[in-house]
Amino acid sequence: MSLGLYKWPQGRVVRYLAGAVCLSYVSFGAFRMYAWLADSELPFGLGRQLPEAWARVLTPSLIGAVLLLLAGAVATYMLVFVNVKVADYLISVEAEMRKVYWPKVKPWFAWSSELWGSAYVVIIVTIVMAVFLKVVDEGFTHTVARIFYSK
Repeated sequence: MSLGLYKWPQGRVVRYLAGAVCLSYVSFGAFRMYAWLADSELPFGLGRQLPEAWARVLTPSLIGAVLLLLAGAVATYMLVFVNVKVADYLISVEAEMRKVYWPKVKPWFAWSSELWGSAYVVIIVTIVMAVFLKVVDEGFTHTVARIFYSK
């Protein structure tokens, strides 16, 4: 396995997005590790061997968070940019997204634009489905209550 970029110019937008998503999860994990280990001391008395200024900075929480962030960045690079199967999948995702018909958004603020027309359809269908599901849920709740809780 080489560490070079696999089919690099292809699918770079989707790869960047996938990498950003992976790195956001890794960053959140590093932050949580930093918060979790915030009050602990360095093992083996290493904090006493460092100068006072360094001992306050080099805490296990910071070291662990930085190591997790570096490991996550390497794992993200290996997964998104080097892994053949994932890279091929992301390349095909970007190719399919280029085939999608996107509504015209200029001028986006005009009420008669395609974007607003599509938004109205989505909002109306969502409201109708929510009302329908609420009626069905209330019906089932009432029926089950009459069957199982009637005395």
